[in-house]
This record gives sequence, structure tokens and C-alpha cells, in this order.
Amino acid sequence: MFDFAQVETDVLTYWKKEKIYPSLKKRNAKGKKFYFLQGPPYTSGYLHLGQAWNNTLKDMVLRYHRMKGEDVWDRGGYDMHGLPTERKVMEELGFTKKEEIVKYGVDKFAKKCLEYSIDKAQVMSKDLWRMGVWMDHENAYMPIKNEYIESIWWLVKQAHEKKRLYEGLRTLSWCPNCATAMAKHECEYKELTEESVFVKFKVKGKNNEYLLVWTTTPWTLAFNMGIMVHPEIEYLRVKVDDEVWIVAKGLAAAFISGLLGKKMQVLEAFMGEKLKGMEYEHFWAHDIPQFQAFKKQAPKTHTVVLSEEYVSLKGGTGLVHMAGGCGPEDYEVSHRNNILPFNNLHEDGTFPKEMGMFTGLRAKKDDAKFIFALKESGVLVAVAPVQHEYAHCQRCHEPVVFRTTKQWFFKTEDLKAKMVEENAGIHWVPITAKHAFDSWLHNLRDNSITKQRFWGTPVPIWRCEKCDIYTVVGSLQELNKLAGKLPENLHKPWIDAVHWKCACGGTMKRVPDILDVWIDAGCASWACLDYPQRTDLFQRYFPSDFIIEGKDQIRGWFNLLMVASMLAFDKNCFRNVYMHGFVTDVSGVKMSKSLGNVISPYELINKYGVDSMRFYMTGTNAGEDSNFSWEELKIKYKNLAIIWNVHKYLIDYANNLDVIPRVPKRLDIEEKYMFSRLHSTMKRVTEAMDTYQIDVVPALLEELFLELSRTYIQLTREKVNEKPELVLGTIYHVLIESLKMLSLLCPFLSEKMYLDLKDAFKLKEKSIHHYFWPMYNEKYIDPALEQNMALVQEIIQATLAAREQASIGVRWPLKKVTVVSTDLAMKKSVTTLSSLLLLHVNIKALDIVSKLKEGNVTITPNKNALGKDFKQDSVTILQHLDDKMLQNLVKKGSLKVGGFALGLQHVFVKEELPKNLVGFAFSKGMVYIDTLTSPVLEGEGFAREVMRRIQQMRKDAGMVKKDRVVISITGDYDLHIWKKDILEKVGAKTLVFEKKPYGISEEFSVKGKTFAVSLEKVA
Repeated sequence: MFDFAQVETDVLTYWKKEKIYPSLKKRNAKGKKFYFLQGPPYTSGYLHLGQAWNNTLKDMVLRYHRMKGEDVWDRGGYDMHGLPTERKVMEELGFTKKEEIVKYGVDKFAKKCLEYSIDKAQVMSKDLWRMGVWMDHENAYMPIKNEYIESIWWLVKQAHEKKRLYEGLRTLSWCPNCATAMAKHECEYKELTEESVFVKFKVKGKNNEYLLVWTTTPWTLAFNMGIMVHPEIEYLRVKVDDEVWIVAKGLAAAFISGLLGKKMQVLEAFMGEKLKGMEYEHFWAHDIPQFQAFKKQAPKTHTVVLSEEYVSLKGGTGLVHMAGGCGPEDYEVSHRNNILPFNNLHEDGTFPKEMGMFTGLRAKKDDAKFIFALKESGVLVAVAPVQHEYAHCQRCHEPVVFRTTKQWFFKTEDLKAKMVEENAGIHWVPITAKHAFDSWLHNLRDNSITKQRFWGTPVPIWRCEKCDIYTVVGSLQELNKLAGKLPENLHKPWIDAVHWKCACGGTMKRVPDILDVWIDAGCASWACLDYPQRTDLFQRYFPSDFIIEGKDQIRGWFNLLMVASMLAFDKNCFRNVYMHGFVTDVSGVKMSKSLGNVISPYELINKYGVDSMRFYMTGTNAGEDSNFSWEELKIKYKNLAIIWNVHKYLIDYANNLDVIPRVPKRLDIEEKYMFSRLHSTMKRVTEAMDTYQIDVVPALLEELFLELSRTYIQLTREKVNEKPELVLGTIYHVLIESLKMLSLLCPFLSEKMYLDLKDAFKLKEKSIHHYFWPMYNEKYIDPALEQNMALVQEIIQATLAAREQASIGVRWPLKKVTVVSTDLAMKKSVTTLSSLLLLHVNIKALDIVSKLKEGNVTITPNKNALGKDFKQDSVTILQHLDDKMLQNLVKKGSLKVGGFALGLQHVFVKEELPKNLVGFAFSKGMVYIDTLTSPVLEGEGFAREVMRRIQQMRKDAGMVKKDRVVISITGDYDLHIWKKDILEKVGAKTLVFEKKPYGISEEFSVKGKTFAVSLEKVA
């Protein structure tokens, strides 16, 4: 096995010393442009396995386009603002609440965030380089820098000028733990089992009549402002005990009889439309004085309203509690009916003092206390556990609530049709990702762009504290002109010191919010190119040719790039997308620290090396999760060792035979096959890379170099001594071209093997990575030959297995091999390659027949086909091997074992033949070897064994091919007739069959015969 740690160390040193990456960039500077846009990872610490996988896939594409001579824009980049960084710094400082930051000092906190971000970016850049990811890490784009912030301000200004920036009161997801608004894409959903409640609202003006509602969020009942019903669903007035309840007909029995175990008497049936406008009394009205004011301001408060969208018969009572301040759907219906979105929660999710008995309670977390209050109020009908998905903060992982708050928004909903149209022109891999993105765009909503936090791009909006007019600033030049000064650092709190006089005499002060971190990433397509500060890069590279991220970015970065670009340029900013899945453990569970199933990429690297990790991870199907397996990783490592051994074999043999391998011009059948495999693989890999089918490339390359080792080198193990230039030239050509392609996946191993070949054969190019992409040649590609060879290899393997079964080594020649098959096309294929087949299995003759002679045939059930529970052994019938006869027996039901009727796919047929025939099955029939030998065959076998021992003695003595020897052979078997063959094979000047006292001697036994060999090197 190769020493991967030493290989990586040597190669990293070589790359740095010889400036391999920068010199390649310089060479390609005038080539065709290829703009890769790095999806920015958060600077949250060391790379995780998913990021290692993600960046390796990116590196594959970048290396491919560099080898095509293209001018690749490969600037690295990071996400550095926002809650991920804030929470890490808070953790270091021992903070848990937002107000602790204010007490500590926002300026000191911002400096800590800045230091943390830069430090982690440097760590991650170093690790990416260590993993062979060639990007411009030294010049990575960073949203914490003033020029990047200016690029973001430019977008906000563009949105403002296009009347797509607005401030609005909305009910938004809110994290009480982080004390800030949340965008939809920042929520993660977890399956929870919680207590839901059925409650009753008294119909106004009726003594014992109630509207029955159901909710999974008891705390929101304090903000109830209406009840929704479906106009076209049938409802009932039913008598239950001494009360009259109003419920949906389709749910009445399940709720009243099933859940409550009560009897009901139907009094009236009617459509939901009839309930419109019905007033009811809120059971906590005396504790919440705001209700009275709301009723005067909005008369529909605490009435029944209609909704076709959000009322169904899927569960509950068919009447839906509506709190416009506690949910976007509720807000939508409330707004339509001019009902106010009541929600006065504090930032931390607590109820204010104006909320009477609920003062100080926490939304969501204190649901049990609200349930108790419902019970005390006499309106709790039932409590029932419910399993449902609930939104959690993506940053702190705590449950979110909803809160009515003023935020700034980008108006995008009316751009959906245009974005869907743009998506139609994007090439997605896999295609399912395109459909998923299309679906997301169809349901796009305006998202808030502001956060009530500290570490982020400051909102570039200044508002007069007196007249309330506002100015949106789009550049530093504009700000300097307005204020006459600029801080060195544009972050909070320093930017908040910038203000100027308004025309009204008031002071223009900045809106204190920061921008949602998604806008940082969304602006990357042009900020990465330093636009709008400079336009040359933008004009050359924009839009991006390729982006790649995980499947969670459908609603994340992919979406944000599209939205931001549409706002800025009215068009999309990327052309090709590759989407991968998540890293899961072997059982398919997504890796997470909380579950304790996380595997660090450093664990993989330390055990099997960077290239093994890259080779393994990149073969996962596009869009699918990578179910990590140590065993599968180990297999990839072992397979890489095979190509390593091939390059060692080539160098050693070339030195031994004193040959400088070059691409051969005239090819035998074995070489034609290997050239065909090479060029067909080159074609398929090129097509895959051109269409971003990245995931199929590792298997294609693996198959190629395994075929070189396991088939071609095995087929030519004797031929290499007879035609060394042809064989070694073929190995050299296939190996070099394979290394060029493999360099995309395994840059370290490919480079080290190339440098070894460079030293051995005086090659000129400094690095394997400096070669241009290999071009396939159609004239070498012979699909029929490849198919025939695949079949012959099957027969070879079956023949070797039969030899092993008979305990006859491959050095011992046999008389005949018989292939039994009714496949006529196979006969022609095998016949064309018969000489190659016989040479490889060391058998003198080949027969291909449709059947053997009649006799007893044993039909053995194929247990794999029938399943593990099938335990019967076999049934014997008297019949010759004939497909039609077997089919007839199956039709008649004659083939039965243990009650099972055996179809052809369920049987394994083995003839009871003479003991000298040993058989072994393959996909199209069966191979039989004749184990009977003869004096001639026996003698050849002894000669082969003796020659093998002599070759080993030469090797142990450090001799090379050109070294000549004299040899003495004595023993129990006469080898005189093989003298000429022995002389040629072992490089002997003379050979005598009598004992001579040469310098090197060995005695050994072969099949009970003793031989003594002496030899020594001669001038």
C-alpha cells in the first residue's frame, strides 16, 4: 500500500515550491471564461464532512475546465455575518441573551465577531487547500469588508428605485431566544408530540350556544381575533348535554362521539356561508382590555369569517381559530377582513404587563399554563396529544413563535412568473432539483430583509426622526456626499454615528436594523466580481457558469441568488447547477452533533488519505444522501493502491527491460482492446463533465484502471518479455491518460505518480495538472471488441474457477476447455478471441457446443432466487441439457421441490459427467475443463514451474532483464526438450542438466518431484 501521508506532504511542498496553481492560472488567463461562483460556507470553525464533499465536487469541475485551457474564475468566499457568528462569540463570552451584548458593548462585541470570522476563514482556507481544493483562497470574498457591504447597499438602492423596497407590518416567524425575525428559509422543522386543545367560544346573544374550535398552539388564544369557517362545508348545530355546539358535519361524530364519548342530537344542518358575521364573546375579554378598542376600530373583530384556503375536514372541528398576529395564513385572512393582527409579545417571547393574568408568561414554552387557564375559565372541552411538524430556529434550534412586527421587505411575489421562466433555461443535475426549485418559485412570498441584531450588513436607510421621510443610500460615495464623513468600519455601532440634517430641520439617523445574512450570500454573484465598484470583471464573467450546493439550498442559496439577481438585473445569475444530498450515517440518519454520529473529514484523511476520501465521496449519486461507510471507503483506498502498483510495475519493468515506453503505433488484439477501453472512457468522462454528471465519473475511471491492472497486465504477463515496447508502451499510454482524468478526483496521488514517471522517463511537463484535457479518438473505440472481451473475461474467470475447483494451477497446461451455451452470438464473439482466451487460461484447445452428451442432470434450486427460507437441496431427473425440454417440464409442473414449482430462473443445472470434466457456470452457460493430462502437458507444467523459480532467483539477486546467466538444472523429471524455451524465458547464456557449483543455488519440490537449480551472472 502507498504511504498517503508522505505522498500528500511531498505534493503540497512541490505545488508550493513550483507554483503549480498560480502558473496554471497565468497560462489560461486568455482562455475562454468559466465563472464558478463559490457558495459561501459559514466561518463557524473546522470543515465538516459535508463541506469536504461539497468542495471536492467543486474542485473536480474547476480542474476539468482548467485542463480545457479555460480562464477559470475560482475566487473563494465565506458567509461571516449573522446569528451563527454571533452565537459562537456569545458562547465564548458566556452570554445567553441579547441584552448582555448591549451591556458588554456593541463595539467590543462587533470586534470580537470580526476577529472570530477572519480567524475561522483562515483555518477553513488552509484546510481546503490541504484537501486539494484549488481556489483563490487568499483573495476570498468576505461580506465583512466595506467593499462587499457597498455591493449589498447597491442592491437595496436598486430595489428602492424599482419600487421593490417597502416597510410593512407583518406576522413573521420570530425566534424569542435570538430575539429577531426569521425568514421562512431559516426555519427547520422537527416532529413534535404536543397537547392540542378543543375550546368553546360563546355565541353572542345566546345562553348556551358555542362555536367549537381546535388549536395546537394554546398560547395564541390570547390573541384570538376571529374564527374561520369554510363557506361550502356543511355544519351542524347539535345538542350535547345542556349546550348547543356548532361543528362541521364531517367531523362531528369523530369529535363528539369518538374523542369525548358523548351523545349528540342534531338540531340543524346548514352551509358554512350562513355563519358569516356571527359574533362571539372571547372568554378572556375581561383580562385583555385591548379587545374593546379593537372592536371599535375593526367591527369584524370576534366574528366568524370565511376562508376556503385554510379550513378543511382533515381534523379538529371544522372551525379554525384565527389570530392574525400569530401566523401568516391567519394574517392573510385577517387583513382581507380588516381585522387587526394583534400580538404584543416582547422580543424574548414574553407577554407584556398589558396582558393581565398572562403577564410574564412565555409564548409556546408556557402552553401548559395557558391550558390550565382555559380549564379555569370553563371553556376547555378536551385536550388531545397531536404529532406534528413545528418550525425551529435554524441557528439556535429552539421553537419559533409568530410575532407581528414592522420589517423591511423586498417585493418579489409578482416576479414569480418571470423567475419560473428563467428557471426553464437553467441546466440542473439532477433534474428533480429543477422541479423542486420550480415548485419553490411558484410559492414564493415576499421575505423580510431586516434583523434586530448586531453583527451584519447595516441597513442603508436613514430616516428623519422628525418628519419620517427616509433616504436609501447605495454607495459610500453617496453617503459621504450626504453626511460628509465615513467610518473606517461600516458595521454597527460605528455606522450609527453617521447622520445629517434633514430639510425639515430634523436629524437623519440610520434605521438601527441589520440586513438578513441571506442578502450577503444572495449578492455574491456580483459582489464576488467587485461590482459595482469595477465593471470589467462583471462584463467578462457574469453570469456564473456553474454553482453547486446541497439540497437544502433549494429554499436557501439557490433561491436567494435568483431573487437578488432578478431585483438587480431582471435576469438570473447562474446557468448550471449541481445539487448533492446530505451526509448520513450507514443507517441513513443525517449526521448531527446532538446524535453523536458525526464523522470529521480529518478522521477519514488520517486513516485513508485525502484522495481516498475524495474518490469515495464524489461517487454518490447527484441529489442523494451519502450513507457513509468505513468499509466502502476502505475499498476505494485499496483500489487506489492498485493503480499505484501499476505505476510501480511500469517503472520497475521498464528499468528491468531497459525500455523507455512510448505510445505504440501497431497494436495486437489485447492492445486494441485496452486502447478502446481508454478512449471510450475518455469519451464518456468528457461527456459527463461537460453536462455536469459529476457523480458518474469516479466509477468510470475506477473501472478503467482496474481493467488495466486486472485484465491487460494479467493477459500480457508473458507477452511483456516478448514484446516489451508494445506492452509497456500500452501501459504507459493508458496510465498517463488515466492520471490526467484521475487528477480531477485524486490530485495528490495522480501528481505523485506522474512525478515518478517524469523522473523515470524524462517527461517535460512540470505537473499532471498542467496537461490539457485528453482528447478521445473515435478510431480506437471498438464497442464490439469491448463487449466480446467482457464475455471472454467471464469465461476466463469461470475457467480459472474450474481450475481452482480441480486444484490445478494455471501454470499447468490442460488439453481442452469446452463452453456449453445455446447463445449463437456468443459463439462468434468467443471464437474471435479464442487465442487470447486459451493463452490466459493455459489450455491448448477450445470447443463451443450447445449441449453435452445425454446423462443424469441434477436440478439444484437457486436459493438466492427463491429466498432465504427455501431449504430444499435438489431433485434429480433423467434428461439431457436442453432448454426446450426444461421449459416443457416447467410448463407441465414436473420440476417441483418441497411444493415449489421451479421456473428456469430458479434452477442451477449441473450435469453429472465423467470425473475428468470439471464445470463452472457463467452468465450464458457453463465451462468445462478436461483435467486429463499427458506426458507432454505434464512436462510443460514442470518446465513452467522451474522457469518461475529461476526468475524469482534472478529477482532476489537484484538482476535486471539484460543480465545474462549460466544455469544448471538437475531433478526427478527430464526437462531436456524444454531447453530452448528455458534459455529464452530466463535470459540464460548456457543451460546444462548436470550439477554445477554456481554462486546461487536452490532446491525445491514441484508435485512430488525434486529439482536443484544453480545459476550465476556472467559478463
